[in-house]
Amino acid sequence: MGVTRNGARTFLNLLRKICQLSHLPGFQTGIVTILGDDLGESLLGLWNPLCALVDTMIASDDFFNRKDNTGPSDLGGEDTSIS
Repeated sequence: MGVTRNGARTFLNLLRKICQLSHLPGFQTGIVTILGDDLGESLLGLWNPLCALVDTMIASDDFFNRKDNTGPSDLGGEDTSIS
């Protein structure tokens, strides 16, 4: 399994799901309540742009989970390197 997959795709799938959950009503209020004003705002300051990037990747044609052979997978899989 490690020859063609390394967990990166699973990580990105989980990140997509977590970003979807973070769009639920009350998420930002909950984070600030749990962590406090300063830490909550700091986390959201990083989190919101990250989720915006993930949302952009999902909307693009070559989103990380497409299987249309337009990327490095043509060269032997996502975990192989060319030396």
